[in-house]
Amino acid sequence: MKRTTGLALVAIAALVLTQACAHHPMNFEPGEIDSEYYVKKVDQFIVIADESMSMSDRSHRTQKIQIEEAFLASLNETIPELDYTGGFRTFGKSCEGKGKTVLLRDVSEYGTNEFESVLDKFGCVGGLSPLGKAIAASGGDLAMGKPTAVIVITDGVDMGKKAVNAAQSLKEALGDDLTIYAIQLGDSGIGNKTLAKIVSAGGDGYAKSAHDLTSSEAMKAFVVDVFLYPDDDADGVPNHLDRCPDTPKGVKVDKDGCPLDTDGDGVPDYLDKCPGTPKGVEVDAKGCPIDSDGDGVPDKADKCPDTPKGVKVDKDGCPLDSDGDGVPDYLDKCPGTPRGVPVDDNGCPPEGIVVRGNEWAVQGQILFDVNKADLKPRAKDLLGRAVTFLKKNPQYFVEIQGHTDSTGPKAWNDTLSQMRADSVRDFLVSSGVPADRLTAKGYGSADPIAPNKTKEGRQQNRRVDFNPSEK
Repeated sequence: MKRTTGLALVAIAALVLTQACAHHPMNFEPGEIDSEYYVKKVDQFIVIADESMSMSDRSHRTQKIQIEEAFLASLNETIPELDYTGGFRTFGKSCEGKGKTVLLRDVSEYGTNEFESVLDKFGCVGGLSPLGKAIAASGGDLAMGKPTAVIVITDGVDMGKKAVNAAQSLKEALGDDLTIYAIQLGDSGIGNKTLAKIVSAGGDGYAKSAHDLTSSEAMKAFVVDVFLYPDDDADGVPNHLDRCPDTPKGVKVDKDGCPLDTDGDGVPDYLDKCPGTPKGVEVDAKGCPIDSDGDGVPDKADKCPDTPKGVKVDKDGCPLDSDGDGVPDYLDKCPGTPRGVPVDDNGCPPEGIVVRGNEWAVQGQILFDVNKADLKPRAKDLLGRAVTFLKKNPQYFVEIQGHTDSTGPKAWNDTLSQMRADSVRDFLVSSGVPADRLTAKGYGSADPIAPNKTKEGRQQNRRVDFNPSEK
């Protein structure tokens, strides 16, 4: 600030200060901020406060320096303690008497109490208005590469272009990390224009009159503008970056503010009742794999997706088949059938199947007329079932055994029994059973299954049996 120097100036200043002390400073109400619903906008800040001679002038019948002190106290009480680093620099005639601009507190961990103790060293008035020197010096106070706020508190009087140039230089040094805000004390029109140029040079900040910040709401709004981003859902991601702005409180979120979905199934972790679902598996609203038939095996892995409700299944979602006969337990009317025995739709060996321990055979059902090798309709029906079974079970080889009753010469019976075995073999081959799995052999009348003394017994002995074996 440019003023006439000399003893007369000192006397006048002393008189002004004495009269001003009779007035109380303007009241500023600190704002209340619930920091839970905000996140840091800046990492560091510095306050640059005016102690030049013009601060002894009155504004609204109160010395500007007293207004400044009251404002600083209210500002300090409103700033939340969110791991900021903050510094305090003055310009003019500092109480420390160390030059035209003095760093009263270096840019270090901010705390309300620590900052309040610095304000106790503030309040001396005198000297010029070298704001430009203070702004330039703050470039050495601040760290590079951190979001930064500079708060200038002054009346803007007698500044000139140096302050604007210093703001431009600081912006060049810090780039987009810097924003300058200005609080004007008094109502100097020239000062207002100067401060507007300073904040314009320093980024997207603004200049505001201290008289507009006396209410707690106004102070809160100013502190939020400078220091904070609103975070309405308190998830740690500010509103302007939050793609999921209504996340329930306490839910963990990603960098976009959306609830974590660790298994990527589209259901956030806090709602997911089945965490760890394999990638690509379709899930329901609870995050559990969809299991349409309710058998406990999700559709993606279920090889039998239409299992009736309540039926026990294996790991593939198919009904249990304990005896391995191809008929599931819930339909099997003959549980425990030896493995490999052909069964009907009820899981039971069809008529003509003889089970001996773990072995089976077809015996006594493929019958022939006297001296005939032609297949009867009933025999063809039974053989049709054998064809189906053998096609499904390629591990089986079959010896087709032809038999006769005891009437007739032995040589003829041997020939006839071979003809009967060949007749059955031909039928099976023509029906699609590979010939290399079939052997036809005639046994003549050597192996009766019933007495040859009766007509009924002889009829049972005119037969073909199957003797299966596994490959």
